[in-house]
Amino acid sequence: MEEGLVDAPKAVLCDLGGVVIRIDPDRIRRRWAARSPLPASEVHAAYPDAAYEAFERDELSAGEYLAHVRERLQLQGDDDELAADFNDLYLGADAAVVDLLWRLRHRGVRLIALTNSNRLHHQVWSRRFSAELGVFETIHCSHDLRARKPERAAFERVLDAHGLAPSATVFVDDLPANVEAARALGLQGLVFTGATTLADDLARLGLLDTAAH
Repeated sequence: MEEGLVDAPKAVLCDLGGVVIRIDPDRIRRRWAARSPLPASEVHAAYPDAAYEAFERDELSAGEYLAHVRERLQLQGDDDELAADFNDLYLGADAAVVDLLWRLRHRGVRLIALTNSNRLHHQVWSRRFSAELGVFETIHCSHDLRARKPERAAFERVLDAHGLAPSATVFVDDLPANVEAARALGLQGLVFTGATTLADDLARLGLLDTAAH
């Protein structure tokens, strides 16, 4: 490992949606609003809800979750149609972020993903972005952990699985609440707002050369 990394963190724990993968959840809301007799504002306010969070913990099956939203939002359409709507939120990978991650990996930094997800979404993004996600040593999903960010258990299970000390681990997420939860556990949390700012933050922590980004 390079001299500049001697006192630097040893691992980066990174979110996927909103950081590595660009997403637009409003696309789901618009498609479901078109299937519902309810006002669009009511449909938009209903996603995500507690059932969605339960789905991300694998406490509901895909069929149970789709049945819930069909009943709550009075949606017209079968499971396949509603699932297609639900999966229509991915815009593409953020090439600049992926490049930063590869630069970290080439410097010997461990890269591990921690994402709130569910079995329907996982089927889509794991295939569509398999090349970009190959930068990660491991990807941990909330539906496998049976805990979701910002819950303490989600972080602890990943740290324990890899033998990571919180103080030697950087956590990157686009949601401030998740970053605050990570900081409360002793991780070095970074709120993601874009690749340029992330590069600056990583350089400040000694993980990237200041002149290289």
